[in-house]
Amino acid sequence: MRRSREAQQAAVRASREVLDRAATRRDDAWRRAADDNRRRALTVAAVPFVIGFGVALVGIVVLPLLIVGLVLIIGWALIAAASWRSAVIGAGARIGGITASEAVDAGVLQGLAAERYQDVAESLCAALGLPVPRLLVLVDAAPNAMVSGVRPDEVRLLATSGLLSMVERIELEGVLAHELAHVKRLDTLSGGLSVALLHGGRLGLPGSARLASWLEGPNRELEADLATVRVTRYPPGLINALAGIDEAPSSVPSASVQTGLLADTASQWIVPLAELQPSRSRATSPADEGVFGITERLEVLREL
Repeated sequence: MRRSREAQQAAVRASREVLDRAATRRDDAWRRAADDNRRRALTVAAVPFVIGFGVALVGIVVLPLLIVGLVLIIGWALIAAASWRSAVIGAGARIGGITASEAVDAGVLQGLAAERYQDVAESLCAALGLPVPRLLVLVDAAPNAMVSGVRPDEVRLLATSGLLSMVERIELEGVLAHELAHVKRLDTLSGGLSVALLHGGRLGLPGSARLASWLEGPNRELEADLATVRVTRYPPGLINALAGIDEAPSSVPSASVQTGLLADTASQWIVPLAELQPSRSRATSPADEGVFGITERLEVLREL
């Protein structure tokens, strides 16, 4: 009997060690992703300052260059500060949306779907150690979702009424886990800066589309898919949700979001709106890192 109890205790200790190692690896993955996104955002913000200082130093010898350098430093400081603030607040503040209860009152969402939206989000946030974001509904038949904002009081999770009405609970869990993974990974910082500074690659300057892709991070949506599976432990939930969105007549929420803002945030949705960013399509090719369409993402998930 004593040996049996000791064996049980040893098994419990071994199980705890396995779980602790898994949790450590998962936390390290979140931390590395957040550090990478923060590093890219800071690099984009800092490079013009470095150029400005370089010009100003040369200007010690050639006075006109000193003036140019100072103008560049001051001008970029204003632009960078405004863009960073906009990224922290997130594009969701401009997109808008209504609360789930307001959607129920308006008759565009059933009460059960609204309750499920709140319950699943709260459960996932508890698991991820995140504050519950503002949960908003876009009155739109096109199924899609996105998240924006960095500060806890500014994070907004947007889901269309078409998506919330379409998915089952396990599929909704996959969608919301995907979006919350973007918050945990700080994708919302680099992606928000891409929108604020480069209009998502539509700025019109040479190289802006490729710079936006780099800033948002390699394989952004695929990495969030994989992070989702680490949280939910159930790939079919996300697979079914993505397949349902892909099979819908349109995933572009054009009835609820302004066209220009849709184009700026096209890469930020769970199923990106590639047709609204032709400049990004021309700037990349299937061989480029970070170009994973919905078909490729589903293939990867089905292999898990």
